[in-house]
Amino acid sequence: MTLSLYLHYPFCANRCSYCDFYKELHEPALEKAFYRALTIETELALNQLPPGQHEVQTIFIGGGTPSLTNLGLLGEWLHLVRSLIKVSDWLEFSVETNPESVSHEVLAGFKALGVNRPLFGIQSFNQAQLRLLDRIHNPDDSHRALYLARALRFDNYGVDLIFGLPSQTGQMLADDVNQVIDLAPPHISFYQLAVEEGTPLAAQVAAGEIEPVGSDLAAMMFREGCSRFREADYTRYEISSFAMPGCQCRHNLTYWQGGEYLGLGPSAHSFVGDRRFANQANLGEYVSSLEMGQLPRLVDESGEEQRMNEAIMLGLRLTEGITHSSFLRRFGVALDTRLDMKQCEIFAKSDHLVLDDAGLRLTEEGLMMVDEITRRLLP
Repeated sequence: MTLSLYLHYPFCANRCSYCDFYKELHEPALEKAFYRALTIETELALNQLPPGQHEVQTIFIGGGTPSLTNLGLLGEWLHLVRSLIKVSDWLEFSVETNPESVSHEVLAGFKALGVNRPLFGIQSFNQAQLRLLDRIHNPDDSHRALYLARALRFDNYGVDLIFGLPSQTGQMLADDVNQVIDLAPPHISFYQLAVEEGTPLAAQVAAGEIEPVGSDLAAMMFREGCSRFREADYTRYEISSFAMPGCQCRHNLTYWQGGEYLGLGPSAHSFVGDRRFANQANLGEYVSSLEMGQLPRLVDESGEEQRMNEAIMLGLRLTEGITHSSFLRRFGVALDTRLDMKQCEIFAKSDHLVLDDAGLRLTEEGLMMVDEITRRLLP
């Protein structure tokens, strides 16, 4: 059985205003404590898997800002992983980076450890927009990071770009999109800015200090960005993901297609053996639990019905959709039985979805309304 491995590296150099992922400010002493606890968690978690039955196909290190990590400590952890579980010869190994913390030494060090897919959180090339998001890099940092990726001959690497920023105009986004296309990364993730509860950005919006982009303008930005990527020969394989041939993110496809993944580190989520669980989103509690030999897990008690609904929700984000055969093989019931067929007919007639002998998928127009369509399709 294949397994994807996710590591949440919980340290950042600063706190971006829009980010709701769990993180702590980077301190070397805290990082060492984290890696000591991670060693214990890795041994406990991997030793709980059935012996010899899993092979790691992808590793993804997110955060946080993994490009801040101590490469020696990371190397020791990777050596431990390889001693405990079989790792594929065709491993996809992704690491998130922030442009300001990328250097030749950092990227070369990652490559020496087996990383073959660095990801760069560029977000925008507009200095004012970066400051609004409390990002500490600048456009020159972004250009340098991508130059280094090419110079070090990474065959696959990705860029994150955000649209729908407060005060962003269509022309400002077009400038961002055009710069990304000119730089030609093999993979582009194109996300709308979300105002997440509990973030500084949400507080600024609530206080009237910042006005979010309207839904009509955001939809126009999304359409135009997707169109430009398509014209530049990128293939859209998920609602917000565009890739050159052979450069799709296999790790994320594990999530979207219902594969097994093991998450390590504080706040990391897992789905193994039809069981879903998550680690505590607190570094102190994470370290304390593991020092006592206990996995810091919170078990998700949701059942099969929620799993089926989730499979439909995630599957519809993919341009290829959901096949009847894969759904039947996974759940033992027909896909049609989990759908409101009257709503399917309505959306099929309006050219928002296709339901045929192969399965269910959304059209380009349907992908623009994926959340609403999914809500109405689930009975």
